[in-house]
Amino acid sequence: MPFLTFLSRLRSDRSGGVLIFTGIGFVSLVGAAGLAVDTAQWYLWRRQLQQAVDAGARAGALSLIQRDGYESSARREIGRNADNTLNVTIERVSSPPGSGGFTGDTGAVEVIASTRQSLPFSSVFIDLAPEIRSRAVATRVSDGEYCVIALAPTGIGVRAIGTADVNLGCGVGANSGIQAAIDLTGTSWIDAPSFHAVGGIDASAKNIPADAELQPYGVPITDPLLSRELKVPAKTEGESCIKNYSNQPKDNVTLSPGRYCGGMTLKGVTNLSPGVYILDGGVLDVASSASLIGDGVTFIMTGSGAGNAASAKIVGGATLDLTAPTGAQNPTWKNILFYQDPIGSSSESTFAGGAELDLTGVIYMPNGDVRFTGNSGQSAECLLLVANHVTFAGTSKLNNNCTTDYAELDLSASVVKVVE
Repeated sequence: MPFLTFLSRLRSDRSGGVLIFTGIGFVSLVGAAGLAVDTAQWYLWRRQLQQAVDAGARAGALSLIQRDGYESSARREIGRNADNTLNVTIERVSSPPGSGGFTGDTGAVEVIASTRQSLPFSSVFIDLAPEIRSRAVATRVSDGEYCVIALAPTGIGVRAIGTADVNLGCGVGANSGIQAAIDLTGTSWIDAPSFHAVGGIDASAKNIPADAELQPYGVPITDPLLSRELKVPAKTEGESCIKNYSNQPKDNVTLSPGRYCGGMTLKGVTNLSPGVYILDGGVLDVASSASLIGDGVTFIMTGSGAGNAASAKIVGGATLDLTAPTGAQNPTWKNILFYQDPIGSSSESTFAGGAELDLTGVIYMPNGDVRFTGNSGQSAECLLLVANHVTFAGTSKLNNNCTTDYAELDLSASVVKVVE
């Protein structure tokens, strides 16, 4: 019985066992590799989808701030960021969010999207591909305190030139939308914890600290004094105007608040009584030999028409010791040291005092440009600059160690971030 003999021999023959187990192991290896490839693809799609909904939520929240169509912006950004091979289904774009910890935030945008696609290997084993689903919520959050703010929407907002060496205890912000909204050139240095711009920030490691936070292409900073609706006091009937006031290097005089027309030229020692000094046209010209001293004073700079407001020219070497009024001294002009009428000026205001430049208060020139040039040793414990454009040159130290009287000023900037 040859066939039975063959079966008996086959049963006792073990030489093919390795081949059988090798075949089984190879099939398992191929299956594991196929599953790993599909799992990696699902993970990649998950990352791409999350990136797309994050971008969509940020775009939507930014459009809310700009009072634009947030839903269309979010959908457009999702489409732009999603991989072309993804078949994305946008399930929700809503404000305020319908779930999570920001359901009451009318400035927040929630985006939920999903995708479901079959892959060659896993489709052999499962009838329905797994759903990949991602969610994101973005809203406006505070981004620190800023004591140097350039309000102009165009041009270089904040510039540091030459060998400028500026030490700030607060952030630097610019509302300009150009590529170099904040521009630090050469060996200039600004030591600040944060830099915020609507446009770009042009600075290298030799211009700013390594740990400084940079926020280019951010949200415009709100003018911290806009809500106070400050206005130049109107000239009353019978009010006198001191024209082209000046004094000499040997003079030691005391001035009273009032309206000064055609500017002021100060060369000697000038003591200012507390109150408001209205400069109607001309220039506040403080010479290098001069000393200007005053507590509880405000300079209001105005003029006869657009671009004609008075400006300041403080020459290096001058001694300035000026403090703005407190709320108790003058509720209307509290904290304001220099205020330039929004009609603006064609001339840049320059503050170039030496080591004896001690200013406490706010320099507020919403449509005027300011150049601040200090010398070695110059320091101010509470000086805030809010102007159209700001330029730094020389060595200065400006801090925002202000009293609680300044607490009502909102000096914060905002950024749109994904929070969920």
